[in-house]
Amino acid sequence: MTQAPAPSQALRINPVALRQKVTQQLDRHRNGDAYPVMVVRAEPAWPHDPAMLLPGGRQARVVPCVSPLAIWEHLAADRGDEVLVLLTDIPESSLGHGVRSRIFRQRVITVEPWDLVVDAFGAQLPDSALEREGWAGEALLDAMPPAGWPKLTTSVLTRDVALRHLAAVRLGLDRRGDSPDDLDVTTLLRWSAEPGAVEAFGLLREGERDGLAGWLIEQFGRPAKALFALIAAGHGGDALPLGLVCDALWTTDTAEAVRAQGRIDQYFGNLNDDATLRGFADATVQVAGGMLTAPDRETRLQGHAVLDRAEELLIQFGAVGSAGHSPILRAGFTQRINAAAEALLAGLRKPGDPALEAAVESLAGHRLADAEAGRIRRIRMAHRLVRWLDAQVTPPASVADGVDRQIAEWGWVDLALNHVWAGEDVHAKLQRAFREIHERAQERRRDLDDAFAMRLAAWSTTGPGNDGGLLTVENLLARVVDPLVRADRPVLLVVLDGMSAAVAVELADELSQHWVEYDPLAGSDRGRRRGVVAALPTLTAVSRTSLFAGALRVGNQGNETRMFNEGRWGRDAQIFHKGPARGSAGEVYAGELAEAVAGATRLVAVVINTVDDSLAHGREGDEPGWQLGDLGFLSSLLDQARSSGRAVIITSDHGHVLERGGQLVKAADAASARHRAGPGPAGPGEVELSGPRVVAPGNRIIALWDPLLRYRPSKAGYHGGASLAEVTIPLLAFLLPNVTDTPTGWMPVEGRQPDWWQAAAPVPIVAAASPPAPAASKSRRKPPAVAGDALFDVPEAAPAPPVASAPPGGDLVTALLATELFQAQHSLTPRRVETKKIEAALRALVEAKGVLSVAVLAQRAGEVPGRAVGFVSTLQRIFNVDNYAVLSLIDNSRTARLDIPLLREQFRLPGGAT
Repeated sequence: MTQAPAPSQALRINPVALRQKVTQQLDRHRNGDAYPVMVVRAEPAWPHDPAMLLPGGRQARVVPCVSPLAIWEHLAADRGDEVLVLLTDIPESSLGHGVRSRIFRQRVITVEPWDLVVDAFGAQLPDSALEREGWAGEALLDAMPPAGWPKLTTSVLTRDVALRHLAAVRLGLDRRGDSPDDLDVTTLLRWSAEPGAVEAFGLLREGERDGLAGWLIEQFGRPAKALFALIAAGHGGDALPLGLVCDALWTTDTAEAVRAQGRIDQYFGNLNDDATLRGFADATVQVAGGMLTAPDRETRLQGHAVLDRAEELLIQFGAVGSAGHSPILRAGFTQRINAAAEALLAGLRKPGDPALEAAVESLAGHRLADAEAGRIRRIRMAHRLVRWLDAQVTPPASVADGVDRQIAEWGWVDLALNHVWAGEDVHAKLQRAFREIHERAQERRRDLDDAFAMRLAAWSTTGPGNDGGLLTVENLLARVVDPLVRADRPVLLVVLDGMSAAVAVELADELSQHWVEYDPLAGSDRGRRRGVVAALPTLTAVSRTSLFAGALRVGNQGNETRMFNEGRWGRDAQIFHKGPARGSAGEVYAGELAEAVAGATRLVAVVINTVDDSLAHGREGDEPGWQLGDLGFLSSLLDQARSSGRAVIITSDHGHVLERGGQLVKAADAASARHRAGPGPAGPGEVELSGPRVVAPGNRIIALWDPLLRYRPSKAGYHGGASLAEVTIPLLAFLLPNVTDTPTGWMPVEGRQPDWWQAAAPVPIVAAASPPAPAASKSRRKPPAVAGDALFDVPEAAPAPPVASAPPGGDLVTALLATELFQAQHSLTPRRVETKKIEAALRALVEAKGVLSVAVLAQRAGEVPGRAVGFVSTLQRIFNVDNYAVLSLIDNSRTARLDIPLLREQFRLPGGAT
């Protein structure tokens, strides 16, 4: 008896491909039967909906048939108006003539993968490289997405295009919103960490699995090679954490690390390729680091899960002690925190130690630094205080000197102290460093308050008008606001009750993202941030009333409204206090306030009590410091002021001190938490203030200057005393960046930060003369790394041309302007800028050690503020040779940064690379 031939392996086909094939056959071969029985050679398995809708509205039903008898049964059964599609792997020769005579075209329809695939892509033929991938046709057919493959604009379907789309489907890129064009090393490694991803890849047919892995390795080099070695060895799901472990162990030579390397080799199926492992490790650090700082919370959590697993593997391999230098593992972060803590303590005892700078920067460079931003910020603040303690500080020579330095320097000290006080919850050594630094800096700060109090006592005896031109709370409106109103410029005056210089530091920095800060009293001098002297005692009832009255007064909200409305502006001014400024349901703030800011009222004054209120109730659980979003409706109010083109003045009525474990001083005559009115003499931490500037019975009070003392029960903070932080009121003035008609006497504020706030080595301005040399030409630096194998192989730089000479005794700017390269670059700019403006801008940047606000840079160069960013962009065309960032815009285009070493190198100036 002759046996029927065994069925051969048939093609697996998905619903989209089958629908395409059935439709194609029905269109090409019309035989009069609208609802034929079509037998298609394919794997007789159909885990999909048997009903299939064809173009034109015809219905089809798909049925798998594993034997000739099954086919006969469906041929004999009654059918409705539907196309019957039978899937079978039985060779056509095994079907009798009776079966073949009753089916579509009297034959079994075979599926040619390339025919369907090419047609699905809208092409005409595959290229030869794609055809040589024998596994790819069936894989592309099986993986065809529900909407089909995207239509190409070319007639040839290339290997890389087809396999990139196949990989995108098999790796599930669409689940993350990625497209085939997004497929790269990062995407591939991220895919390996997704739950079930590697397991699903293992379910592919062997030919497709091996072929796809080979193509991905070809595309992405060593990282992909190591990844698929892990997958083949059954460890693909641990690819990212294993890569981080490899990065730690393959960059050290401890005996522990060497032993662990041998154990890890087995996870890669004995790959035995150090170059591949190093490339893979570098890539995983980049990918995991990106996950830790991703904008979406889910990805960040996945990144931390990768770190958790890496720590488990380190324990498993017995290599925890060898991971302390890792730039991403928690073991490395902990070691860098310990190093920073030790360096902070050493810095107190050995001022100027460069090891402290290195330790803090090393910690900040760790991949967990962004995720631990609060801790890093506090360590940086402690570092700044160490630098301040190392700097020479003289006591204030006068009230004016004290207020100016509180704004320019000591308010920054207060801000840093607030952050360091917030402390550390885990690392004992860091806790100790914070405590010692805080104690030392606070003690020095108290000495300054003591000296200031003595100056304040003498100054308070002078009457209003005899202040030597000092800006005081009662003359603030006359000197700053009046000139704007008289010039018919709309103004928004915001009084942040209780705002100290420390609060103003952070607020001004955040506001400078959308506004330009000005000094309204600069005249022809350079702009600086100004301070105002509060009325005494430094209470809201005295100082805020004096502000709105324009004279030393005591009162309340009602008095302030009356005196303000009866003042010099009449109907051209409106004032809104805490109650009237509040909006009803659905309003951020009151409709009347919104109408005033948007309308023609020239002066709108608004009181916001958020800071002052927090002194009574505290801000438990918050990070220290104040951000714009913490200050009530101020952010929304400023948005409206910006759209209305208003100048903005933000000030206060007094500052405050915070509760820092202070001491209660019993005083029966206490009039506030920080001053008393009795006749007794001033004791420790107190100063007697008397004279016409003291708005109190008998024009006399005794006030606490020591911020660690109080007369009343503990609260979050206090005011009413004589410390610098209470007496000094910050004055912030802002205009929009595109303003061209700057008010008379207004200059952009420059040099906001004290020198010790940011460590920066001085940049030498004078260049040494060098022997004559040929004209400069463009330098060649190492280009940035790219993906794939080249990600880790950087080509060597070409030899640099000779250094240009500078005129004897000439400076850096003069030498640069004399180079042929500068002259050539300058001549190519579409909008020619005068050389004198370029020279002024360069000198300003060099003087500022390379960093200067855009508004200040434009002002120093003689360019109008409204063109500031455009002016810097033009300078970038000149100096950014070969697209290297010699001059860059940072902080959302608020600040210009000049890379002076790179400038020297690119223009072959003395002091550059040779």
